[in-house]
Amino acid sequence: MPELRADCNECCGLCCVVPPQLEVQGFPVDKPAEVPCSHLDADQRCSIHAERRNHGFAACVGFDCFGAGQWVTQHLFDGAKWTDSAATANKMFRAYRHWLPRFEAAALIATALPYVDADTKSSLTTALAELTSTSVTRPLDTADVGQLRRDVLARIRSSLIASDRVSRPV
Repeated sequence: MPELRADCNECCGLCCVVPPQLEVQGFPVDKPAEVPCSHLDADQRCSIHAERRNHGFAACVGFDCFGAGQWVTQHLFDGAKWTDSAATANKMFRAYRHWLPRFEAAALIATALPYVDADTKSSLTTALAELTSTSVTRPLDTADVGQLRRDVLARIRSSLIASDRVSRPV
């Protein structure tokens, strides 16, 4: 299982390129998907990282890829960068979109693990391993991402109820 913590030094700025940036999300201007943010420098690092909020990039402050960026860059692409070629960029962008929601869901499960008893921990640990398994190949569309989140949250809630950590619904 990969570490579910972002390490920007091991990534190539995928979060600054792959998703669109929309004013409605807390960005100062709109940016289409798969176009680098104007603040991404030649080394694929954010040139305003320390002052993102002051520049109107409040949405970046709260973002966490939970390690998906470095997983794609280091594990799947052996340290390659999306700037290496158009073909590499296309494959990396697709991989990032594939892995990000799975890593977000895995991080939710990892957060719940300390709060469940041993009997239910096994089920959540299995779900966590399944989410980050490289044998998962089916891409998620937007509806699937929402369903994945609902399923994971329901699984966590039922695990917490089974562990008597939250009250049962009436």
